[in-house]
Amino acid sequence: MKASHVLGPIALALTLAFSGHASATVVNVTPLGNLNNGPVSNASLLQVGAFFLPDVYTFDLTYDSNVTVDFKALLGISAGSSFSLYDSADNLISSYSIPSLIVNATTSLSFIDIGAGTGYQFKFNPGAFNVTLSNKLTFSATPVIPVPEPENNALMLAGLGIIGLIARRKFV
Repeated sequence: MKASHVLGPIALALTLAFSGHASATVVNVTPLGNLNNGPVSNASLLQVGAFFLPDVYTFDLTYDSNVTVDFKALLGISAGSSFSLYDSADNLISSYSIPSLIVNATTSLSFIDIGAGTGYQFKFNPGAFNVTLSNKLTFSATPVIPVPEPENNALMLAGLGIIGLIARRKFV
């Protein structure tokens, strides 16, 4: 049996397996909507990726928020995979590396104090090689509520006290 008879079908099978990620013009874009409206889950049974072509997830925020991405996989094998957050001008905000081997585990990625706005993008970059089986991504946002510092409260009370003393002196 000639090597070309064996290698030809193998090359064709690999080409078909990676055809969704083989073209630089084909990128899987998933709109998540406004994350402040509640968590959004995106699940897929099998994901095979290579050659640094990312999956993109777009979202908006009504409020300044902490954004969390939970990446759960029954089995995940990767080489150089990362998960990155970009603003609407495609500037990198933060990036995390995905563990090389995930076996029935959840990896949580936290992006702290992201400003309200539109056009944010998560990019899942499969790196040189990525295979995940039964993966599930859950995106959630928690609004950041400013809490006054004790120094601010003390300064405010001191100011009110001084105003009270001035008002008392005028009436006495």
